[in-house]
Amino acid sequence: MAGGLRVRGRPLRAPGRLIDAGAPLELIVRPELVRRDDDPSSLEARRILYEDDALIAVDKPPRLPTVASADPRRASLVGLVERLLRSRAASGSSPAHLGVHQRLDQDTSGVVLFAKDPAANPDLAAQFAAHAVEKTYLALTARPRRLPPKAWRSETAMDEPRAAGIATRAAVTDFVVQDVLERGLFVEARPRTGRKHQIRMHLAEAGMPILGDRRYGGDTTAAPRVMLHAARLQLRHPLTGAPLSVASPLPSDFRAVLDGLAARATVAAPAARRRRRGR
Repeated sequence: MAGGLRVRGRPLRAPGRLIDAGAPLELIVRPELVRRDDDPSSLEARRILYEDDALIAVDKPPRLPTVASADPRRASLVGLVERLLRSRAASGSSPAHLGVHQRLDQDTSGVVLFAKDPAANPDLAAQFAAHAVEKTYLALTARPRRLPPKAWRSETAMDEPRAAGIATRAAVTDFVVQDVLERGLFVEARPRTGRKHQIRMHLAEAGMPILGDRRYGGDTTAAPRVMLHAARLQLRHPLTGAPLSVASPLPSDFRAVLDGLAARATVAAPAARRRRRGR
């Protein structure tokens, strides 16, 4: 429930923190975090994008939380990967280890990398902390009246809750327009920092909210979920030092919305054209 409780309008994320008597409390319950009937019970083999003795990279489907949610019965990507690793382990062997170093929002699809070998954790954590992992996202956004440049950088200050209060940190994202569509934009985003929702916020601030993103003003009638996809991770292998690149193909729902945005508007029927001409 971290962040689900607000004290005087601010999210409380520090477990065990004392609250002043009489302070107004607001509890936020999100129905999408409750168990769904269509939650997957296992991880399909096609979801494994890369694996060796130290790492496993998985293609996260949309609408699946990365880590356990408020409802412990709800499936999560971490839970599914742990179940897969346990199923492979020999009887009597030690429990499966899974190092979690990144998260994707529930609606976001794409590459998530985990450590299987504890020896990989220190270097992997250091790379993510230093923003040395190159992350590439793809997004479908509203088409603004005035088109942006082909490439641009968004750099803002964002407030992040910390145990000691609110810290203000820089958020930097590089964007490239991949395609200008009839009713939207196909955009590549490369976050240079790791702030929560920074891609979604930067695009919304630029007048191009991601389609399906209700929180930041995106059109929810044009897309079944937030049209954001983690397409690629590039990093140094934490044990061997060799370059590693893991890519995820566009999911079917993303492709369907992309095709719809690219389609030209339907031509008016002959009868309608005659009425406009006064016939």
